[in-house]
Amino acid sequence: MSEYLHVEKPFLQQLAALGWKVIDQGQGFIPSDPSKSLRTSFREWFLAEVFRDAVRAINLTPDGESWLTDRQLDDLRDQILRQPNRTLLEANETTQGLFLKAQVDRNDVTGEADPVVKLIDFAHPMRNQFHAINQLRVDTPGCVKSCIIPDIVLFVNGIPLVVVEAKIGDPNTANPLHAAYEQLLRYRNGRPETIKAGLREGEPRLFYTNLLLVRTCGEKAEFGSITSGHEHFYAWKDIWPPPAEGRQDGKSGNQSCTPPLGVEREQEKLIQGLLAPSTLVDVLRTCTVFMDTDSGRRIKVVCRYQQYRAARKIVERLRAGKTPESRSGVVWHTQGSGKSLTMVFVARMLRAASDLEDFKILLVNDRVDLEEQLAGTAKLIGGKVNVIESTAQLREHLSTDASDINMVMVHKFTERNEAVPLMVADALGSYKAAPSGKTFGVVNPSDRIILMIDEAHRTQGSDLGDNIFEAFPNATRIAFTGTPLITEQHGTKRTVKRFGEYIDTYKLMDAVHDGATLQILYEGRTADTAIKDKHGFDTKFEDLFKERSEEEILAIKKKYGATGDLLEAEKRIEAIAMDLVEHYIDNILPDGFKAQVVCHSKLAAIRYQKAIRLALAERIEREKLKPEPDAELIRRMEFLKVGVVVSSDPTNEPAAITEARKEAKRWNVVENFCRPFDFDDHDKDLTGIAFLVVCDMLLTGFDAPIEQVMYIDKKLREHNLLQAIARVNRVATNKHRGFIVDYIGLANHLTSALSIYSEEDAQDIHDGLKSALSEMPILEERYQRLLQHFIAAGVGNIAAFIKGQLGSPEADVAVIHAAVGAMKDIKRRADFEVYLKKFLQSLNLILPNPAGHPYRGAARRFGYLLRMVKERYKDDSLNIADAGEKVKALINEHLIDLGINPKIPPVELLSDEFISHVRKHSQGNDEAKASEMEHAIRKHCTVHFDEDPAFYSTLSEKMEKLIERHRDNWKALSDDLEQLRTEVIAGRTDVVEGLTKEATTFYEYVLQLAYDGGKVPPGDQAPLKALLLRIVELLQDTIDVLDFWRKPVEVKKLRGNIDTEILLANIAALSAKHERLAVEIVKLAEKRHEELVK
Repeated sequence: MSEYLHVEKPFLQQLAALGWKVIDQGQGFIPSDPSKSLRTSFREWFLAEVFRDAVRAINLTPDGESWLTDRQLDDLRDQILRQPNRTLLEANETTQGLFLKAQVDRNDVTGEADPVVKLIDFAHPMRNQFHAINQLRVDTPGCVKSCIIPDIVLFVNGIPLVVVEAKIGDPNTANPLHAAYEQLLRYRNGRPETIKAGLREGEPRLFYTNLLLVRTCGEKAEFGSITSGHEHFYAWKDIWPPPAEGRQDGKSGNQSCTPPLGVEREQEKLIQGLLAPSTLVDVLRTCTVFMDTDSGRRIKVVCRYQQYRAARKIVERLRAGKTPESRSGVVWHTQGSGKSLTMVFVARMLRAASDLEDFKILLVNDRVDLEEQLAGTAKLIGGKVNVIESTAQLREHLSTDASDINMVMVHKFTERNEAVPLMVADALGSYKAAPSGKTFGVVNPSDRIILMIDEAHRTQGSDLGDNIFEAFPNATRIAFTGTPLITEQHGTKRTVKRFGEYIDTYKLMDAVHDGATLQILYEGRTADTAIKDKHGFDTKFEDLFKERSEEEILAIKKKYGATGDLLEAEKRIEAIAMDLVEHYIDNILPDGFKAQVVCHSKLAAIRYQKAIRLALAERIEREKLKPEPDAELIRRMEFLKVGVVVSSDPTNEPAAITEARKEAKRWNVVENFCRPFDFDDHDKDLTGIAFLVVCDMLLTGFDAPIEQVMYIDKKLREHNLLQAIARVNRVATNKHRGFIVDYIGLANHLTSALSIYSEEDAQDIHDGLKSALSEMPILEERYQRLLQHFIAAGVGNIAAFIKGQLGSPEADVAVIHAAVGAMKDIKRRADFEVYLKKFLQSLNLILPNPAGHPYRGAARRFGYLLRMVKERYKDDSLNIADAGEKVKALINEHLIDLGINPKIPPVELLSDEFISHVRKHSQGNDEAKASEMEHAIRKHCTVHFDEDPAFYSTLSEKMEKLIERHRDNWKALSDDLEQLRTEVIAGRTDVVEGLTKEATTFYEYVLQLAYDGGKVPPGDQAPLKALLLRIVELLQDTIDVLDFWRKPVEVKKLRGNIDTEILLANIAALSAKHERLAVEIVKLAEKRHEELVK
């Protein structure tokens, strides 16, 4: 089935059912009439007339009178279109602001100055105009290609908000989603290699107003923003609100969908859940933010499905709930799933809803190190954010009826100790003053207050939690947590008892399955026997006193001498530092990720910093003394640095701690840790901070995707443990797992941490946190799946080949040819790539552990087969780029040993070395030779088609006839294809009588376009030849100037002159299509520039 029938057409049909006006321009040709896509020119990427009519219609006076003038509408259009000296992201952020608030000079009907104009009617979505246009041609003069043709573009009021790229597997594409992503990059001039070469491609202005990019092959469909890397495209897994018949409240939801192809794929879910008109404009208004990441990069974020669902459920509860309890509840979204942004989306929805905009919003958090993060998040809501600095300010600001946004640390909900007279203080001696007998009291009794409490599990059972409830007795309380307190052992502290039922859940394995977070591998290690003895003592001790508070346990330990001095012992820290540096260099550094080291105390942190530096220096010296030192590894290790982050202490502290804090400030240690290594820029040497040593700070609320491993030498319990280890599960390019390396013996604590959950929920977390060697069964299963893939394709001896057990080179060659030949089917080829990537990712996680060594040979041989498949079928979409550096190095070394340099692209069809290259690959196998030549010719014709469409169409037809004629006679086919290759090399040699070679090229192309490739009537032949001679002469006289194709005005003038020539020739078949012919001739001239100006 074609891409159009399998992906595009069902996409358009479903959009039409949702209320979009669909303009289906079909498939298989380049559009020639811009009016069919509601434009006057192919240079336009904006539906100007639709914009004027739609914006005029949604901006009316109270009497229903239209008031925007033509001049004002032109001004609004220009505000969107003209973005001088702005990057694409800056332009996109500016237009996002215009969607929320655009203005003109005056309303002449009412006299209002600077009135706000709605570009989109968010309050009444269906008053907007929704258009979906496929094959939207946008001309791009001066670029690598003369036009782009996105598969589908969605417009709201004439403004392009969504660009969809559809792909299916074809003979040259086994990975359609990867190809779609690359195409979306090309459309907006986003490919680094093009920019590096000093070239331009695409039309970035089409993306000035873009909300979503969608890539789809039908079965898989994902969305992202203009800043999303391929790893940050996500599926939309459910539909909210659900269809009306499935709702319990009887209200209407997104209407139910009848899948156009009879089966609900990811594409159908994404369209129904995200692209329904009302949902799309809601997401644009309330669930889209621009933010700076910890690495310093600014990005655009669009909500994921669980964030939208949770936010909408909260808003519905506020509307439907009659009591504070019925409006309140718990949002359990796992670490890394974007809880803080969900809070932002809720607040924005409240501000956007006329019946809820009067709510006072209060964001509550409990840690100083999270305050800045939450304050930054709060700013994304828009408007002023009041940061409450004191209890007095809390009472003053939060007692008002103002519908404002406030952020407060939870410890502001406490009264200070009352001062006591000096004489009483003396009498009390070492005792502290008695606590106040007063309670915190009511601050604001209004029921139009919503408290959103971040990481609510940490404060819900304390006095502070009680004080929050007392201060706002009628407020709606929404608890956000990734680790709620669940079991009955927590009694009244249980999150759901405190706040109400679960509003929405999105658990650890939900996020792992969605690719929103990574699975974590756990590895227990010990530095010496002392740590085991220490751990055994502590475990028994804590079991004995498990009912006591942490403060009481610490006091008891001090009394009995079991203090933390062992965890601060320098010899022990040095031993662990040696081990963790070895682990880091061998396992983490090859893929370019970083490490956090969690230790017992500030003193331990300083000692760890010193010990890691010494261990690094020692490893570097060892590498230098090897018989064949790895210069690149040494260079990278010398770049590494160790930073410490500890909290400030007003009391006297050791000078070393003070110095470490000053160094951290000078180095801007957290920000540079979050940045990727830049080994080649001496001005960015601080990106070399590879180890971040902490004791209390940055264990929660710290989001650094660059961090892949956490080395733990500190006892953490329950939710603190689960929150800390979640630091390593953030998604990043080529990062497939997070690692926890345990030096303290957390296994018992992990079991107890999981015991606070129900059996089902504990299993969810257990599945998300696996032992490092638990990957071994997965590796074996993926290895067997690869073997079965080839066995099912009829390659019987594949296992013996992979294990090197066939005994002769001839037997190996036979299996290689059989295996590569079996991959001719595009689906089978795509599955091979997917299965191999999964296998290599598992092996990359395990190496250099000896348990993975038996699979290294398999990795080399399967990698070799992939390379051979890529060579034969000329399929550039096959690659193992994201499989991991350790296994890539393994495979590439093997290929180089075989004389194949993986960094050198395959030999092209026209190369002098092509035939010898094919013979070397085929090693006497005629089928292999014929197959590789067929795909090389096919790819060459596809790549060069635009340079001479008629010639390459004829070549393709010849090849198909040869394949049909010879069937299984591979020798005859390979001989004839070799002969056909000589025709390709020679290029066009025949000329039409009375025409030059160049005029013949244009003549035959015009025949294809105007006469559908048929014969020219005798009366048309002479005038047609004369016309083409004139046109070629006109082209040669016009284009032979510097940078002609980068001058849009001159190109347009040339097109007009050719159009005039066609009309003056008065040939009926040409006059009927004169505009399209002029466009196509100019496009062909650009492709043949060098030949024309010779």
